[in-house]
Amino acid sequence: MRTWPIPVVVAVTAGLVGPRLVAPQGRAASEPFGYAPPDGFVERPASSSKVEAPGARAWELATEDARTRPVVVVHHSNLAMQVDEPSLGKMVTDMPQAFEDCTWTHRRHETRVRPDGARVGLIEGDCEREVDLGAVGMPSSKARARKLQLVFPENEGTAIATISYPADQAARWEPLFEATIDRSKGVASRVPPPPAWQHVGWGIGGLVLGGLLTALLRKKERGET
Repeated sequence: MRTWPIPVVVAVTAGLVGPRLVAPQGRAASEPFGYAPPDGFVERPASSSKVEAPGARAWELATEDARTRPVVVVHHSNLAMQVDEPSLGKMVTDMPQAFEDCTWTHRRHETRVRPDGARVGLIEGDCEREVDLGAVGMPSSKARARKLQLVFPENEGTAIATISYPADQAARWEPLFEATIDRSKGVASRVPPPPAWQHVGWGIGGLVLGGLLTALLRKKERGET
């Protein structure tokens, strides 16, 4: 009997299958995604010209001054994004292009885990633009808005909430918008694949186990106990 391929077969099988057996499993949401804005926010009409992306929904706090009014715009992507450090890091590098009308300054990005185990991404930065006041005889000034993006996995794709409010009101709005991470409905649990080192570790373990099995088979062939 030729038993030399056994360690290779066991190592490859363990390396491919092992990490996926013990890793956390993803879970589909039991309902369609629904963003839950802070109390007091009202949805803009679908026909509003302020809602730019097709199919997007937007909420605003109508009681605030229009120039400093917090706004939330939620749009959907068919791309099933992973909510992990590499994916969020890639989004961060794309922020200056996404907000071309201002100068983007990155503040932080992180992953939040909801009570149901679903992971939601968070990206925060400042968006500074020059405001021309020459028409009223005043020098131009700079306006800075805080931008907060929340990345929600859905059953089919990803929902991204882009939130804007004055940077000097961050202490007021930041905790209220971050609380919507847990309040929103229909968030799927999308688990990133196991890292490469886990596959290597399982493969090495399989190689050792396969070697022991080969030695036992060879002893059996020779009639040894």
